[in-house]
Amino acid sequence: MTQLRRSALILLHVLLFSLSASVAAALPALADPPARVKSCRPDQLKGAAIKAGAEFRHRGQMQSTLRSTMDLTVPADWEHASDLLLDPHSPGHRFALRCLVGITPTEDNPTALDYDAWRLKPLVVTASEQHVTVHYEAVTWITALVTYQAGPWVLEPNGGEWLVGLRPSPNIAGARWEEVYLRLGGPGALSASPPPEFGEGGTVLTWRGEQPAPAVKVAFHPPAAQFWNALTNSLDQAWAVWGWWGVSGAFWCIATAVLLLLVAKRLRQGLKGKPLPQEEYALRVLRSWAFLMLGFGLLVYLGDDAYKLVGRLLALEGDYTQAVELVTLVLLGLVLCVFGGLAKQALVAVGVFSGLLVALSVASEYFDFPVLPTTDVEVPGEFYWVVSVLYMAGIAVCCLGLIASGEKLLLAGDRRLPLWIMVSLAAAAALMTTLWAYVALNRSWERVSWLTEPGSRQQADAWASWFDSAWWWLPGNALDALLGSTSVLAPLALVGALRVCRSEEFDAAAFTPNQSEKFLLVSLFGIATASGAWYFGFSGYLLQLLLAMVAAWGVVALGSRLSVLGKLSVGDAPLGSVIIRTERSNVLRLARHFRDLQSRLHRLSIDSAVDRSAAQEAVEAEIDRLDRALPDGVRPADLPFACGPMATWWENACRGAVVAFFVGLPATGLMYWLETVRDDSWVFNTENEVGFLYILSDILSWHVTWVVGGFFLGALWRSLPGRHGPTKACWVAAAFAVPVIVDHLIVRAIGQGDVMIVGIIATFASVVTLTGFAMDVQTFQGERRYWASNANLVAYVYQMRIASVAFFLAQIVALATIWKAFKDGGPSGPTPGP
Repeated sequence: MTQLRRSALILLHVLLFSLSASVAAALPALADPPARVKSCRPDQLKGAAIKAGAEFRHRGQMQSTLRSTMDLTVPADWEHASDLLLDPHSPGHRFALRCLVGITPTEDNPTALDYDAWRLKPLVVTASEQHVTVHYEAVTWITALVTYQAGPWVLEPNGGEWLVGLRPSPNIAGARWEEVYLRLGGPGALSASPPPEFGEGGTVLTWRGEQPAPAVKVAFHPPAAQFWNALTNSLDQAWAVWGWWGVSGAFWCIATAVLLLLVAKRLRQGLKGKPLPQEEYALRVLRSWAFLMLGFGLLVYLGDDAYKLVGRLLALEGDYTQAVELVTLVLLGLVLCVFGGLAKQALVAVGVFSGLLVALSVASEYFDFPVLPTTDVEVPGEFYWVVSVLYMAGIAVCCLGLIASGEKLLLAGDRRLPLWIMVSLAAAAALMTTLWAYVALNRSWERVSWLTEPGSRQQADAWASWFDSAWWWLPGNALDALLGSTSVLAPLALVGALRVCRSEEFDAAAFTPNQSEKFLLVSLFGIATASGAWYFGFSGYLLQLLLAMVAAWGVVALGSRLSVLGKLSVGDAPLGSVIIRTERSNVLRLARHFRDLQSRLHRLSIDSAVDRSAAQEAVEAEIDRLDRALPDGVRPADLPFACGPMATWWENACRGAVVAFFVGLPATGLMYWLETVRDDSWVFNTENEVGFLYILSDILSWHVTWVVGGFFLGALWRSLPGRHGPTKACWVAAAFAVPVIVDHLIVRAIGQGDVMIVGIIATFASVVTLTGFAMDVQTFQGERRYWASNANLVAYVYQMRIASVAFFLAQIVALATIWKAFKDGGPSGPTPGP
């Protein structure tokens, strides 16, 4: 009994102690109650009035666009109405907007990041005594067959149909929806639920006065061009292997490589006898680059498809796609450096770095070591400076290889830039790419996280995941941009081979390129001017290349019959083969003498008939004698224009390229503005992690186009139709316009986009005609001392008033057309693919 009483007392003490501890633990909680969870108060939003609409646009664009517009009028007594007037980055403002237009969190997107929508127009909030109105616009581009959301509208692909539905935030679903409209942009609705109250032609559907929100769901067939563009860009579709990131992406590499091999074969056949060592070396370099282009295209665009196939066959677990892309990036840089023939010390350094980076990538994947974002383990934030340095070095190696390869292709090893200059340029490009990636990453995060709660743990976790994902994709994106930059090296390879293998060095009668050299020049023109056309999601590069080459060859063939130096002279030999043996000073002296005779004849015609008869007859006899010495239709004054400013056709080609380089600088600036900065283009480019590389590639591509146009004009100066430089240039511009116009007609017929077609033609025409004008003036530069100013020299050069007026009128028309293109604007949205 005593033992029982003692046990009861002990149990009582334990219970009292436990109760005291529980009360003590509860006191802080009672003193500091938890923060009240905010509520959107949907009951107060039932008095809101909403207008919502969606508009599709298909025709005139590569991808369909879905634009959402909302006007929300909420009562002023709503608990969070005043927060809408705060700064867009304030927690209260973001919470209020989340209540109205926020995205519903999902398992894949728990933070409700707004990945799809672009807000190209700022949110507008206005307040009155009784209401606060919010105007909200969002737009998205349908680039693949996946689900997209813009505002309250959700688009879902369903086989060959697209389903668009209204899915507003649950907080405003009970409000009064005064008007809901849907404009399908051309295709009619196949089904609509609930039945629309108003409509027009099956493409405009309207619902009015609904409360709660109508569960709108509409199905329609998208246009074929936009549907196939999205289909071939969808990585989970079988057609993707033939689209943007597959065979079509690699097609320009394949077609260009095959053409380079054909040119090398024709150039070798055009040589007389056994090639000299330097000629054999130049041809070997050209063939090597062709095979490298073929390999690069297949590796970059089809390598991931091959990896996926191997992964399915071997049942590999995990996604190592970006690790493969990183290794491919390193391999690309190493191969370019080896091909470029860098110094042995530089190659050793590049090889050691490449090996270390590959080893680090493999070790990270195998041991799940969080040092590179290509692994499945998230890299800690404090280690990302290491990732930045490694990626920057990898991109620098690729840029160094591009510079070295371009130098070797153009100069065939005759001269080399100092290594420190090449390294500095490559390092600067890599540094700018990395800095651009950081800026783009932050800008894109601002766009997708515009409704997240600032400073919250959820936002911090989402930011870490977003940051890691962006760096995970960077090697593959940089690889695509760098491969696109190699497109400017193919023209350098052709020019370098022509520089060494041209026949004029051994044939004194070669006043113009022979047939094999003309084939090279036509191929050069085609490669430099063929655009990356896309039809129904497939590459149209081969069509553009063939059209450009056929047009250029047509101009060359026409010039062989109509050119001044192509006319038959003594012994049925071309006039050019006779003139080429004459000193240039004698040709200029003959032209000056002929013009003096014409001036004397003009002055004598003003005098009286008595005074002019004998002298006029003597002058006319001398003019007739000079005319009879030349083929029909050729006058002595035409010869300097026909020969050009330099002694050989190769020197004319180099002079035309140099003039076009400087004349084309404003044109390149214009195209940069139109394609990169104008309208909303800058927004898209500054949110692209490798936007700097794409912009640099775009600038180089356009400038190479102008320079090749000038080179083509100068090389075939003596074989082109026309008597003056601007006339010859117009024929070159016509050849350039043929593939551009055909592309314009095709895309108009199938309903795709065609931006700045006329402006591009006018810009090219302006550059080459100014180049032709400058070369005409330089032809007579030796006679500058006879004239008081350059204007007097120009007046002397262009004594034919009709040609002068036509040239300046053509320039005015070209400038007006360019200004119109400049005013109308550039691209209307982000374009995936090469």
